[in-house]
Amino acid sequence: MITLHLEIKVKPGGRDEFLEAISILFDQLVQERSFVDAWVHTTEEDPDLIVVYERWKETHESFIRDILPKPFFKPYLAAFEKLGGDRRVRWLKTQRAWRS
Repeated sequence: MITLHLEIKVKPGGRDEFLEAISILFDQLVQERSFVDAWVHTTEEDPDLIVVYERWKETHESFIRDILPKPFFKPYLAAFEKLGGDRRVRWLKTQRAWRS
């Protein structure tokens, strides 16, 4: 299992349009067998920051090889080219977890 943590800084005023592109992308990703779950976060303190947390039944290598090349990433990547200023991706390894 892999967890991705993305911090995406969009251009001022681009948050809503980029959130729509993310929604369209995840409407497709949720249909993938290896998709587990995802959360998209924003904050009023930094309205141009979008944080995405997603989990997959994939390895880092298989995600890059099998998921990223899918055609439904193209509109999202085009939106990032238009609206994004910066993106930071972290591949997380779970050490411990708690649930209620």
